[in-house]
Amino acid sequence: MASSDKLRQLTEKGKLQSYQQGQWLQSFCSELDKVLVSPYIRAQETFEQIDLAYKNQLNSKFETWSGITPYGDASVVKDYLDVLSQEGVKHILIISHLPLVGDIVRELCGKNTANFYPATIVEIEYNVAHCGIVKQIQLP
Repeated sequence: MASSDKLRQLTEKGKLQSYQQGQWLQSFCSELDKVLVSPYIRAQETFEQIDLAYKNQLNSKFETWSGITPYGDASVVKDYLDVLSQEGVKHILIISHLPLVGDIVRELCGKNTANFYPATIVEIEYNVAHCGIVKQIQLP
């Protein structure tokens, strides 16, 4: 048992789910421009599994960001995504936690239309000038 939430590790099942979700993601989005990852251990481990599915091509696109821990501020996340978008970054993967992921969907889309479980992927089509649209949800 981890001494704190930030030190919790993925279980073997969690690693497998992360890898399988990474394979699914790679099958329809082979190019990611940026991967934002929470500093929590389980998020870092999730990134490692997804990177394996991408044949270790994501390290140069990886950024650890403390703004996407469980109780981060979704409006700050949106502001950062807007900056990245203005810089030409198009395909961004965020590896984060509940409850923040639901808050991010709500912030980008005006409502949260996704039920989140561990390893859930939500694709959002987002334009700075318009409200985002949930395109698809992939459950593990």
